[in-house]
Amino acid sequence: MTSAGALDAVAARLVAAGLTEARSPLGVRNEASGKIDRSFSVKPKATALTQRGRERHRLRLSFLVELGHRLKPSSGADAPDQALTDYEAAIRYLAAGGTTLTTDGAIDFGPAAFTYAGGGAFMVTAFDLAVSFDLDLSIV
Repeated sequence: MTSAGALDAVAARLVAAGLTEARSPLGVRNEASGKIDRSFSVKPKATALTQRGRERHRLRLSFLVELGHRLKPSSGADAPDQALTDYEAAIRYLAAGGTTLTTDGAIDFGPAAFTYAGGGAFMVTAFDLAVSFDLDLSIV
């Protein structure tokens, strides 16, 4: 696994969960208002490298995952319900066994924070996801 491969694997699992990737490189908060509903973004946040032997290194790459949902005043509690349902689906799909994330690496979830953006028109669920894997140090 590589850092770019880890990013791609996280995004692929969120697409499998039924979410749409935000096009803005700055995340769902900067996505067009018509496309923010049930969207996600994965942004690299931090990295740490540990040595696990003479020639074995482990990379821990942290991502900020954001899920965006539109809140319509006429929907009542249905909009936050959908946000929570999608959050749980994201967790299930990211933690599913037999995927690149769980066979080539290991994952750790951070706590989720729920914020309201756009004057309360949108709900953003944000959580940290760390992917750890053995880093190939061979020079090609």
